[in-house]
Amino acid sequence: MAQASARMLFYDIETSLMPVAVFALSHNDYIDPINILEERYIICGSWLWEGEKKVHSVSVLDDPKRYKKNPHDDQFVIETLHKVLSSADALCGHNADAFDKRYIDTRILYHGLTALPPIISVDTYKIAKTRFSFASNKLDYVGKYLGVG
Repeated sequence: MAQASARMLFYDIETSLMPVAVFALSHNDYIDPINILEERYIICGSWLWEGEKKVHSVSVLDDPKRYKKNPHDDQFVIETLHKVLSSADALCGHNADAFDKRYIDTRILYHGLTALPPIISVDTYKIAKTRFSFASNKLDYVGKYLGVG
């Protein structure tokens, strides 16, 4: 019997800014959480299954009723990403372990969804940083350097 191949999912998210109240710009990076005016949220997410050409996406704009009521409500986005990521055998993203996956997990917790199952992760930022010596490890730079976009 032939064994099914693993399903690799390439993904990325975009988040909002986090508005904060400060008295002045300074060299002090610390901002007390009491000064957070609004929590950031996930504006959109995109994904591509390995071997496919179609890029899929979800956005807060995809649920017009929810968006009209509260344009910062990312529940529809999170529910969609939860379903998609849960169906992958492996995830691939740039700086995804440190940012994308952790922030998606945070919003999943906030919206009261079950945690994602354990999923293998391939973080291209980690690979670029630990295995190579690019002038910059930013995805755009690495892609241009390698001639892939």
